[in-house]
Amino acid sequence: MDTNIAAWMIAGGPRIETVADAREREQLHALRESRRVEQAGRMGLVERIRAFARPQNDAVDTACCPA
Repeated sequence: MDTNIAAWMIAGGPRIETVADAREREQLHALRESRRVEQAGRMGLVERIRAFARPQNDAVDTACCPA
């Protein structure tokens, strides 16, 4: 027996993808991508602690301004 045919048979033979299988695969990819984007936008515990401990430079110190 040819080794290519044997490997093809071990791998499961012909794989015919139906429209439903393709749609399910695309939806799974979209779901994973949306979760990845959502997690990238979330701040983790370490980032929240760093943001809390970081000094805030937004407020203007009126004692040093000559106005």
